[in-house]
Amino acid sequence: MKKLLSFAITVAALCIVACTPSGYKLTGTATGAEDGDTVILAAYQGRQLDTIATTVVKDGRFEFTGVQDTAAMRLVIWSSNTLPDTRIATQIALENADITVELDTAENSIAKVFGTPANEALTKLGEAEMEINNRAEEIYKVFLDSTASEEQHADAEKQIEQLQDDFTKMYADFIEKNIGNIAGVNYLAQYASALDDELVQKLLAKVPAMFESEQIKQLKEVYDVKAETAVGKPLKDIKANTPDGKELAVSEVAKDAKVLLIDFWASWCGPCRSEMPNVKAAYEKFHPQGFEIIGVSLDSDKDAWTKALADLGMTWPQISDLKGWECEGAAAYGVRAIPATVLVKDGKIVARDLRGDKLAEKVEELLKD
Repeated sequence: MKKLLSFAITVAALCIVACTPSGYKLTGTATGAEDGDTVILAAYQGRQLDTIATTVVKDGRFEFTGVQDTAAMRLVIWSSNTLPDTRIATQIALENADITVELDTAENSIAKVFGTPANEALTKLGEAEMEINNRAEEIYKVFLDSTASEEQHADAEKQIEQLQDDFTKMYADFIEKNIGNIAGVNYLAQYASALDDELVQKLLAKVPAMFESEQIKQLKEVYDVKAETAVGKPLKDIKANTPDGKELAVSEVAKDAKVLLIDFWASWCGPCRSEMPNVKAAYEKFHPQGFEIIGVSLDSDKDAWTKALADLGMTWPQISDLKGWECEGAAAYGVRAIPATVLVKDGKIVARDLRGDKLAEKVEELLKD
C-alpha cells in the first residue's frame, strides 16, 4: 500500500511539472489579413520600439512562442504588405500562458485578447475606452458646427469635462481591480498624475515585488514627497530667482498673504497657458482681499519664460531655477505634471491641484473664514 501511495505522489508531482506552462504560446487570428502580412511582437524601450520576434500571417493566423521571465506589457503589431502604412498595434500582457489575440484588420474595432486575467481585463478596458471616445466624437461635432449656438458650445464643454472625469474614474477602477497584475501596475505608472494622491499611495503599497520597475520606484519616491506636502501639512519653503535675478522665497510672499497660491507652470505648457486666464481672473478679483500668487516656472529658457509672463499678463511674483523638469521647487512638492497648484493659508496646505471655477470658489471660501 505504501509503495502504491508513493508511486501516486510521484506521478502527481510529474503531472504538475508537465502541466505547468514552461513559456508562452501566443496564437492570433487576423480577419481580413492576407497571407504574408507581417506581425511583430515588440516592447517599448523608452520611446523606441524593440522588436522581440517577427512572423507572418498564414491562412488568417499567426503565432509566437517563447519564455517570459516576468510578465510584461508588449505590443502585437500587424502590418499590411500591400498597404505599407496600414497597421494595427494591440497592447497585451505577455505571460507564460496560452494567449489568444483576435484582430479585425478591416474595421476600426478593439482587438480581443484572452488567456489570462490581465489580458481579459485589458480587452474590457479597450471596449470602455472606445465607448467614451465615440461619445467624445459626437460632442466634438458641436464645436465644428458653425451654426451651433453659444449655449450649445457651453453644454458641449460641460459634457467634455464629464467625459474627462469618466476617463479618470475608468482608469482608477481598472487599476484598483488589477493592481496585482502587470496591466494594473503599468496603468498606475501611466496615469498616477490623474488620480487622487491618497489612492496612488494606497495602490503603490500593493504593487507586487516582481513588478516593481524603476518607474514604480520613482513614483514611490515622488509620492513619499507628496505625503510631506499633502493637505494639512505645513508649507515647505522653496527659493529661486525672479526674472530680474533676485532670489525670492515662497515664505516671503506667504507672510503677507491671507491665502497663497503656489502655481507650477511653464511657458511651453499648453494646458498651463489655457488655464492662465482663470488664474489671472482669480488674482484680479481676490488680490485686494489678501489673495497672493507666486508662480514657479519649469522653464529652462529665460527669454521664453519672460516673454510668456508679458504675453499672459502675469503680474504676480515669479521664480524659476531654469532647470526644466529638474526644477527643485517642483521636486519639493512632488510635482510630475503641470499645471499644478498648492493653496496655503496660515502656513498650512489647504488644497492641491484646483483649477478654473473650483480654484476661485475655494479661494473665496478661504478668504471668508
